[in-house]
Amino acid sequence: MKIQKEKILFIIFFLLSIFIGHFIWEFIELEFKDKGIIGEYSKKNYHALNDILRYFIFLLLPSLTFVFYKYHKSSNFLSYIKNFFNSHNDNIFERSVKLDLFLIFFIFVLLASFLSVNFLVPLIDSYHEGQRMSSAYKNFLDGSLWSGSYVTVGIFYETLSSSIFWKFFDHLSIGIARYTDIFYTFIFKLLSIFFIYFLTKLTNLDQNKKIIFFLTNSILFVSLLSYEVADIGSISFREIPIILLSILFIFLILEKNSFLVIFFISVLTLISMFWSIDRGLIYNILTIIILVYLFFSKRYLHFFLLLSFIIIIWTSFFLISKNEFQYFFQNTYLIYKEMSYVHGLVHPLPFSDEPNSTRATKTILLILICILISINTIFKKKYPINLKRVIFFLTLVSIGSYLYALGRSDGPHIKNSFGFPMITLSIFLTYLILKKIKIISNLNFNILSLFLIAYLIFISEIKASNVLSIKERLNNYFYLDDNEYLSQSEKGLINFLKPRVQSLECIQLFSNDAALYYLLRKKSCTKFYFVWSASSVFNQERFIDELRNVNFIITGGPKNDWDYPLEEKLHLVDEYIKKNFTKTESYQSWNILIRG
Repeated sequence: MKIQKEKILFIIFFLLSIFIGHFIWEFIELEFKDKGIIGEYSKKNYHALNDILRYFIFLLLPSLTFVFYKYHKSSNFLSYIKNFFNSHNDNIFERSVKLDLFLIFFIFVLLASFLSVNFLVPLIDSYHEGQRMSSAYKNFLDGSLWSGSYVTVGIFYETLSSSIFWKFFDHLSIGIARYTDIFYTFIFKLLSIFFIYFLTKLTNLDQNKKIIFFLTNSILFVSLLSYEVADIGSISFREIPIILLSILFIFLILEKNSFLVIFFISVLTLISMFWSIDRGLIYNILTIIILVYLFFSKRYLHFFLLLSFIIIIWTSFFLISKNEFQYFFQNTYLIYKEMSYVHGLVHPLPFSDEPNSTRATKTILLILICILISINTIFKKKYPINLKRVIFFLTLVSIGSYLYALGRSDGPHIKNSFGFPMITLSIFLTYLILKKIKIISNLNFNILSLFLIAYLIFISEIKASNVLSIKERLNNYFYLDDNEYLSQSEKGLINFLKPRVQSLECIQLFSNDAALYYLLRKKSCTKFYFVWSASSVFNQERFIDELRNVNFIITGGPKNDWDYPLEEKLHLVDEYIKKNFTKTESYQSWNILIRG
């Protein structure tokens, strides 16, 4: 009876903690200090850290309630915590030919699906795709990195990726640039099934159950993102560093090839920052957590090895590329400091009728469920210790993945953060269900596995004709004329501008049509090819300083409905241009300005 009363009291306090988190959400507000950046935050006098603080407090209140409940209920509370860190491996990677065969089959299905992709030709997104292609084109010409471009996402994702592919195929095209996303999506899907494969080996399920566990979670994982360029999935290939770290973490807790694993983790602390600044931040935070885990697990040698390797890797980068390192450091610091103010959107109040609130509430509650599950497993002996650790690690990944949505709380960014909490919950539930089933007979196993395989093949959209004609289709896609991706208006603009810029070494945009650099085959005269990102007073002053050597500017273009006009957002630059440049010609909504 006492236990029932405790559970009832816990449920009451738990629900109350969620209600309090919801109630105080809008009252958690840091003092706004104007940074001179025009955006939604400045218009609403809104501090960039408000949403992050609200999010963590909303998760923290019910999580602490649950921890206090566990502390009160368990007489061996600290023993369970110590066991979580210090217990030895309770399972190893046992060889399973049957599971290996299913892995090989899954890889072949993924490969066939990848080779079956239809290479569609939607019109170019001059803003988003232009951000990457124009930066890549400048690198293609002069090899410059942060010294030549103000990078907002990551030097590899934004600059090197397309440039490397263009050089590899010795051809510049929109098709090749777009193919990079398809290729990275395939790599991410491949890594995701290897992660599930290694995780499956951590379970203490019998062979048939392991295969069902592997198939179920692998199918879910690969279905979370699409090869369609314009499709916003529940997870993004930009998470490649995070899934790599998750795989390495499994090997680390098993103490298999520890030296190599620690080396790769440390190398990726740097590479992840090159890949994508936001993912790099989460990767490095997770690495710090791994260091804490190693220390409290009394694996001091591994702790010092990882710390030493990280220091050596970063120091080597500094020594080898001192100039670029300084630009990288300044660039990254400014992005962390300013970007939320540049493009931030106030996060919707959970459980409200505000735009995107339903999607946000669903994701945050799912993350909260993952937190409760990971805490609860610590106090349950029936779960393998290493499975507990991976679930806990995935929960931390899920918490971190939502930070991307807090920087810009629109529908696509919120949706993009749903994947990791979803797969974390799936891993736990499939294990729990399979563990409760006493035995899966061979007949039932065959029926269930055949059903899952059939479903996998169905969602993979494999087309034999596409697979067999992949070489010809790729050739057509790679060498398709860029004009095929342009609207009639854009074609007319390029034809109008080309003879006027032909003799110029570089041009400058004061427009959100970032793709014009690539389409005109001209590099930006300043670091600010992606003009919109230079919104702070500091960056505007740098922009103006670089404009002093510029004689040709293209302005205008279609008005956007997703942010304030450049004339308002970069008002200092706009004033400088109006004072020092004169409009000479126009084409529809675009203008050519000449100094003088």
